[in-house]
Amino acid sequence: MLAAVKPSEAVLSATRDGWHGQAKYVLSVFAGWHGQASRGTSEVCPCERPLSCEHGQDAGLRGRTLPIRAGAISFIVFVAAIGRSGSACEDQTVRDAAFAQARDVHRLCVIANADDSMARRICDRVETWLQGAGEGLNVALVRVAADGPGVKWSEYGLPSAPPSLPVVVLAGWQSAERRGFYIDHWQPAPTVDDLERLKTSPARQALQRDLVRRLAVLLYVPGAGDQHAGTEAVLQTVVDAWSARESAGVSLVRVERSDPHERLLVSFVGANRARDDWVAVVFGRGKFMPPLVRADITEAGLNACLETLVGACTCLTSPSLLGVDIPMVWDETLDATVVPLRAGADPNAPKRLQTVLAETRGPRLKGPMLATTLWTLGALALLVCGATVVIAWRRRRYDPRSPCA
Repeated sequence: MLAAVKPSEAVLSATRDGWHGQAKYVLSVFAGWHGQASRGTSEVCPCERPLSCEHGQDAGLRGRTLPIRAGAISFIVFVAAIGRSGSACEDQTVRDAAFAQARDVHRLCVIANADDSMARRICDRVETWLQGAGEGLNVALVRVAADGPGVKWSEYGLPSAPPSLPVVVLAGWQSAERRGFYIDHWQPAPTVDDLERLKTSPARQALQRDLVRRLAVLLYVPGAGDQHAGTEAVLQTVVDAWSARESAGVSLVRVERSDPHERLLVSFVGANRARDDWVAVVFGRGKFMPPLVRADITEAGLNACLETLVGACTCLTSPSLLGVDIPMVWDETLDATVVPLRAGADPNAPKRLQTVLAETRGPRLKGPMLATTLWTLGALALLVCGATVVIAWRRRRYDPRSPCA
């Protein structure tokens, strides 16, 4: 049975040693196949044609099936090891890997009928702002023709077409779930002050300052009333504990729901829909994890989120799967100041980031899933081709017109 064949120590060593070990191992696999094919056929079949005679149909084939299966399984393990290396985020922590992934790009949607001249002027003004004062903001301009066929309003977090046009809607986009959601809107268009508040706020400036040097930031929105002592004690305990455990530490940023400068941030994270204490862990270039509300704000809950960030980045714990990026300006100047969480990490890794480009269309599919899929398909193609060549070579070598057939 195939399940009875165990991978050799060479396979395990190749997996441990990385690309160099895997390359040496695959050469040894093919060398082993060649050696099995070119030596000792007379040991199981006196006529040296085991695939075409009665000896080959018995002892010869049985003697060769196990090595062939073992080689095939070893090759599959090797391919899996390559896939594991290619998707392991270069052995970084989840927190550090977050600085090497593209951010979610949200959409500033100008919604109007196709022939609306005011909408064209709004688009021109907003596009000029995005390319100038708004450069580095993970927001793209999108023109939506309300009278066009097949408009999927749910992609913008709207139940249907807006009742009054033109209107500019800020629609969020979560890449991991391929889901759009509503954030805010302006009728008929955002003012200069509105665009400035879209770009930045005191809380987001504090996030920019702390995220490059901290493990994470606890974004805290206190609830209505003044009964926050219990929540704030929990937050301070977590901050103190992680500051003692990790040199990078954890910081706390407080946001008031009533602050007009933070209106967009509060709306984006969904804190405006709850009147209770609200906390979320923010890491990387502004990615916030699912929030904790009211009784869920515990040391255990926050510690679980932070433990994820200090763990190894894998396909199952990729930063892109842990949350959504806040609309915030981020550029190479900030990338250059990122302090790696681990001393052995590459300090230049954040400089090899995929730059967020403003797009005039909807978000594209991105993330580790595409690379993983391509690796898998390529590996399967190589396996099929290799098996075909081996089978054809063996059939040509062993002539079925042998005298002992």
